Amino acid sequence: MSYALAPLLSEKDEAESAEGGIDPPGLYTIADALGVKLVPGVRERQSHPRFLTCMAVSLAVCGEFEEDTLARDAVSEPWLVFELYLVEGLVRTSEGTETIGLPGSLKAKRAVDDRVPLSAKRYLKTPSVFGFHGIYRLLTRTLGVQSGDRLGELGYELLTIWAKEQGLDGFVGTAPGPGQAMRRQWVDAVKDGWENAATARSGAWAGWNFFREHLGIYNAGRRERQQIASMLLNDASGFRRDVIELLVSPGGRDVWEATKSERRFHEILRRGARDELRLLLDAIASYETFSRLCQDSFDDCLLEMTRQRGKTPPAQLGRLTSVELASRQVPEIFGEVLEKLDPFGEAARFRDIFGSLAERGDATSWAERLAEHHRKTQQLKPPDGKNPWFGRFDGNYIIRPLYCRDEGGQHDDSYVHAYRAGPLWSFAKDLKLV
Repeated sequence: MSYALAPLLSEKDEAESAEGGIDPPGLYTIADALGVKLVPGVRERQSHPRFLTCMAVSLAVCGEFEEDTLARDAVSEPWLVFELYLVEGLVRTSEGTETIGLPGSLKAKRAVDDRVPLSAKRYLKTPSVFGFHGIYRLLTRTLGVQSGDRLGELGYELLTIWAKEQGLDGFVGTAPGPGQAMRRQWVDAVKDGWENAATARSGAWAGWNFFREHLGIYNAGRRERQQIASMLLNDASGFRRDVIELLVSPGGRDVWEATKSERRFHEILRRGARDELRLLLDAIASYETFSRLCQDSFDDCLLEMTRQRGKTPPAQLGRLTSVELASRQVPEIFGEVLEKLDPFGEAARFRDIFGSLAERGDATSWAERLAEHHRKTQQLKPPDGKNPWFGRFDGNYIIRPLYCRDEGGQHDDSYVHAYRAGPLWSFAKDLKLV
């Protein structure tokens, strides 16, 4: 094994950077797959269920446009134009903490302060991933709020409840009412924004208040909250209901508020779980034990390389307590983890990715295999691979300056990855379930 230190890229190369700062040991993919099986549709970046209603309103307004319609910038679709309006509108009219959890709010505030329209160019780099449509689209489709690119059956129900509760009769369907004029106003605004590739209303426009008054993140009405809660609890393919019901129960709530530990929470969830859920929780716990051993070893190796300020021999890494522990325990538990992942279709991937770490040997050779595993993990990252965080020269390791550390691993039994209890807890608070 010999690989050289690659040069760091300059700032101007940032957009096409070969630097990879996420998941250097390659542990996330399997954890995410298990999280999807546990709580379908929910992602860690989600925090406020009111965005489901925002999505339903967006789908209703943007449904007036032809599919594949692009703005003048050849980038912005109607949904993005609506998102620009919503984010700018909430930023313009909200007070205090009302925009906490609103994706893109800082970008919108900058545009408002600069007195220029909010456009795709001034907004988030990848709104289809990091904007509220990108963050919540999977959940809207999972719940039936969205079907394809159109409003789904449950989306129509949610929209109808919202319109009635907000005094906007006529927003849905063809019946007359104040909502009909409001919907027309928004179709026109999106059309003008689409033609200008940016929001196309002045700061004095009264329509900005629509978002705070009717779509404020924390202001869902009682029946709207009940409808969203009902949709979240109706889970035919996963265990979203099981997790939510325990979270909002006195026992589950106490444990989560006291520890914020998903391992502790899952231990309680397992007690009364049906067989399939118990097997999944066992797989998660087992995989997280493996992940903690690997993550702590990797973090401690980075810290040791940082302290050396130069070449670090593999034998020195092998003397680290976490590496010695992992070199013994990873081979011992590998078969058990493999067996527990098998019912969920992850055993083959686990073996293919981490098989080299299961080989028995001394701690020094295990540290070298961990380093080589990291190099291969970085090499396989899209689109064209990423640089390893350290290189090897004359048989020794040298950490690259960008990845120096002042802290090592956590050295406890906490999960390395998150399994959606955090977002569901935030949902429960917004929906007044706790």
